[in-house]
Amino acid sequence: MRFLDADPVGTAFVWERGLRPDAPTTAFSIGSPPRAVLGIVRPAWADGACGVAMHAERPDDAGELLAALPRGPVFAHLTDEWMAPLAESCAEQLDLNRFWLFRLDKRDFVDHETAGIRSLGPEWASLVAEHWSPGWDATAYIRSRMDAGPALAIFDGGTPVAWVLTHVESPTVSVIGFIHVLDPYRRRGYALSVTSAIVKDVLRRGKIPALHVQTENTASLDLVRNLGFRRLRRQLFGEGVMR
Repeated sequence: MRFLDADPVGTAFVWERGLRPDAPTTAFSIGSPPRAVLGIVRPAWADGACGVAMHAERPDDAGELLAALPRGPVFAHLTDEWMAPLAESCAEQLDLNRFWLFRLDKRDFVDHETAGIRSLGPEWASLVAEHWSPGWDATAYIRSRMDAGPALAIFDGGTPVAWVLTHVESPTVSVIGFIHVLDPYRRRGYALSVTSAIVKDVLRRGKIPALHVQTENTASLDLVRNLGFRRLRRQLFGEGVMR
């Protein structure tokens, strides 16, 4: 869809939730050619909730698309923060968090990888979910992310102590996520190392590395700048109940 292709990094989650050929997705659009797109997916791990993602350039188009949102629980992504009041007006309850969106151009990449990085298997999904801690049992969701793209870790004695996963894979973009280092292993450069390794995997596959960082997470903001990522704009993630 050309409308999404014009901003492939900003709309990667819209593609993943509305246009993936291997998932039960539905897409709604406004205009011809489209001026706004809403993607909806009903993944098995979500226990009846929908994953929704919306991209629009004008408030009137966004408001019209929101009428297509399913009622009930949702995991929501909005590609620009100006959409927040519109989405909240359609919800019984909606908790949205602001994240900076970053992309990395190959020429700007600063490699910090050190030896000892290995693949992280789905048997570790519960450990990753425990430390990601979104407020719900995310083990099945983490396992689905491990199935969708590369997951890498540094191990100590057979146990992962630092890791990074792929959050979303679109045809042209790989959104990196879930970067974490266990407390006793921090300040050793492990986060820089594992993230460098996955960035190189993304670049080898000819895709654009991207990621999100919560606006107040200063440590992660420093991390991505050290790797050469460029900040684009703020986007919203959250969950709630639509009416």
